[in-house]
Amino acid sequence: MFVSRFAPSPTGLLHLGHAYSALLSYEMAVKRKGLFKLRIENIDFTRCKKVYEDRIYEDLYWLGISWEEDVIKQSDRIQVYENYLKFLNDKGFIYGCRCSRSDIKNALSALSLPENSLNTFIYPGTCKEKKLSIWRNNVRIDIDKIKNYFGNIVLSFKETGFGPNGETGLQSFDLNWLQKKFGDFVIARKDIRTSYHLAVTVDDAQQKVTHVSRGNDLFYATPIHVILQYLLNFKTPVYIHHPLIKDKNGNKLAKSKGAESILSMRNSGTNIKEIRSILGL
Repeated sequence: MFVSRFAPSPTGLLHLGHAYSALLSYEMAVKRKGLFKLRIENIDFTRCKKVYEDRIYEDLYWLGISWEEDVIKQSDRIQVYENYLKFLNDKGFIYGCRCSRSDIKNALSALSLPENSLNTFIYPGTCKEKKLSIWRNNVRIDIDKIKNYFGNIVLSFKETGFGPNGETGLQSFDLNWLQKKFGDFVIARKDIRTSYHLAVTVDDAQQKVTHVSRGNDLFYATPIHVILQYLLNFKTPVYIHHPLIKDKNGNKLAKSKGAESILSMRNSGTNIKEIRSILGL
């Protein structure tokens, strides 16, 4: 069965970009007589607010969107994510890391790596052999250990939308590429015991999501999710990355930059038909 989802973070009011993503996912499910699920991604405990969560439900209802009753909140699932960390730790695929971003930048500078590496903060492996606890530190994936265990496997995902540079169709990559692109990336932070990457991978699997529709700014994070799906024995969903809704200056709409909210548009008299027209739906 076709299952799509919308997974907003309650760090502010929904704007047109959220409306586009939610409507697109919802209408794909309706068209295919499938299920549409809602998830509240609220692991950022300092920025996520209950008042914004309540407004998400109200705005989606006003947009004509309904969802399955099994809404999950990531803040209720920390133990679930920790269980998967334990699984990966037992396999030897992760390690504890106490490095800060400035520590990493300084280490990369000492190694005289080119500026583009500094900008992307590819981790130089400072803590890899220190055998630090994963329960009192940040947690990183150990790609070398994964390669030793599986070999240089080739993984892939099906893209039926488009990446930022028009990428579509079957997208394949191997572990050497992943290591060069991302290094030993963080899958759990010391303070919240998970990360966006781990939480979204586990949640999509447990909500049985078959098709992930999201903005194409997340396209290049997909290989990280695919390797986690492989390691955790999850199925890889189909991905539909869509263009971002932008402001009049061509910038991505963002809560932090004061994008006009759905609530504000509603209060000013904008109706659903006008919003759909603005979004090209």
